[in-house]
Amino acid sequence: MVVEVSNPLNQHMHYGDKPVAGVIAASDALPNRIMYTNTNANRVYNDMQYEIYQTAKHTPTPSKGKFPPILTISGCCLAIGAAFAFRKNIWAFCIKALGKIKNIFKKAPTASP
Repeated sequence: MVVEVSNPLNQHMHYGDKPVAGVIAASDALPNRIMYTNTNANRVYNDMQYEIYQTAKHTPTPSKGKFPPILTISGCCLAIGAAFAFRKNIWAFCIKALGKIKNIFKKAPTASP
């Protein structure tokens, strides 16, 4: 094994004059394995789902982008201006449309045999 101590690219990897060689020992703080029965696993799973549901129920809803107010104001102004400019034509159109709607709901004459 070749160790280049004097190479400036390896300065951040150099921890001493000699490379560390030895036996790696496992830590004593490893997590213990827990074996569950099917009923215990279902109980733990249901408890976890209940906690997730309770947490999700109390979280605020994500904010979605609002429609820009300048477009709302300009659209309302445009609609009011168009209604004012074409008020006679709009009134005539509404009267004509109401007449057609009334004709739809009139009773058709029944044919006698």
